[in-house]
Amino acid sequence: MENPTSAKASASAKTGNPASRTGRYLKYAIGEIILVMVGILLALQVNNWNNERIREKEEHAIIAQLIADLQKSQTDLEKRIKWETQMARASAKVCHAFWKKNTPNDSIFKHMGRPLGSFTYSPTLGTARSLINSGNINIIKSDSIKNFITTYVEKVEYTIQDIKRYEETYYRKGVELLKQVVPSSSLHPKSYFDKFFKGNSNEDNELSRDDEFTDMPNQIEKIPFEADLQSLFNNQQIYTAYTHFLIAHRNSGNRYTNMLDLNNRLLEHLEKAKK
Repeated sequence: MENPTSAKASASAKTGNPASRTGRYLKYAIGEIILVMVGILLALQVNNWNNERIREKEEHAIIAQLIADLQKSQTDLEKRIKWETQMARASAKVCHAFWKKNTPNDSIFKHMGRPLGSFTYSPTLGTARSLINSGNINIIKSDSIKNFITTYVEKVEYTIQDIKRYEETYYRKGVELLKQVVPSSSLHPKSYFDKFFKGNSNEDNELSRDDEFTDMPNQIEKIPFEADLQSLFNNQQIYTAYTHFLIAHRNSGNRYTNMLDLNNRLLEHLEKAKK
């Protein structure tokens, strides 16, 4: 006769222990969960890698454009500083002539006419301003470079306002003083106008000057209201006008030099970041 205990053990062996089956199911479920989590984490990591590659590509493109802007500004600023320096030196030579016993000769006219021109130059800021205004500056990973770009734009804009003040306060007032005493045409010798018209009288030149409706003819026999050097260099308004020109061009040149220094420092940072 079969032992009841042996029969139960045999049945249990066939059907399996419920506790054992539950353990196996839990292990299987946990394994599935772990696999799903690993898959999600891998997908997220791949997505992060892709996003980072896109960001780096955009960052490189932005830095390349900023470098191109700064290199152009560098060249333009160097030319502008040279121009302002020449204008300031010419103004100084005219002022120095007032301190000499003898009246200067006609060669002074080239120095008197030279400072009579002014315009405010602004570096190429389009890319940097766009980055700041749009918030895309965060594409750049380096906080120091982001801060440098923001500071650069702010300081350049402030410097431009300074230069405009020099122009209004000194240069424009100098022009007004000069016009009260002598017309600008009187500050150039006849040879200056002859050379000017010769360069613009080519029949093949579409920009050839037509004098039918101008106050100055193409053929000049004399300079109207020709300046008398002795009277000019005894006139306080002339002296004051050229001191104004000197201050305007000298100070503007100094501010453009500051601007160039800012430009070159940012350019150096970006070129290092590009490598």
